[in-house]
Amino acid sequence: MMAKLKEVKEFLDKAIPLDLQDSWDNSGLQVGSLHKEIHKVMFSLSVTLQTIEEAKEKEVDLILTHHPLTISPIKSVTDFKYPEKIFFSLLSNNISVYAMHTNLDVSEMGPTKQISKRLNLTETEPIMTNPEYGIIGNLPEPMNQRELVRKLKFLLPEDVHRGIGLKPESIVKRVAICSGSGAFLIEEVSKRADIFITGDIKYHDALKAIDVGITVLDMGHFGTEKLFYLEIYDILKAKFPELDLIISETEDSPFEVL
Repeated sequence: MMAKLKEVKEFLDKAIPLDLQDSWDNSGLQVGSLHKEIHKVMFSLSVTLQTIEEAKEKEVDLILTHHPLTISPIKSVTDFKYPEKIFFSLLSNNISVYAMHTNLDVSEMGPTKQISKRLNLTETEPIMTNPEYGIIGNLPEPMNQRELVRKLKFLLPEDVHRGIGLKPESIVKRVAICSGSGAFLIEEVSKRADIFITGDIKYHDALKAIDVGITVLDMGHFGTEKLFYLEIYDILKAKFPELDLIISETEDSPFEVL
């Protein structure tokens, strides 16, 4: 017996509560009929025309994504404007979408927590307490910045990596992490950590990081969030063993080094 979208939605709503999301966010069921039977589910950090094509080819019924299709309201569903054509393509191909965004970011299963676990951080605490964005913790063994960069390049999905205020031989003991876009935390982490791992750092935020004296490792938005699905995959498979769960194979960072 196959699961219905309604059952999957209700399970995810409870596992990663929607009331944890920021007021501006748009997590939850984005597209789909609650009565639809779900056979195959694909995890993708974002939903693009490329990932929809992949979903069509693999006969995917539901895409589970970290990024909502849109934050702003749309006024039409057409095939010639963006992002409206995303909705048009999903509806035309009967592909449902469920997003887990800031509610996942502050949960125990979010991408920031995945990086923390891969680094085996100890004595962890949130950078912010309301909501609980970001993590600060101690490395099991101190290492220099060069060694940490090498470790992260091995642990995280490939993306364009940038360093701000690098001191390759400087010893790192306490690490701050915020997956995705964490520039708003630069000043706070400068007081409490030796280094900051995040993504999407802009020019003036980089200048601020140098001025406040914190080394920032920008490992990319894609690189720091792609692993959002790890624990969700496990709990979903345990609850719905009949579902065929796959990971998008066509999705990569949109950035390339020239």
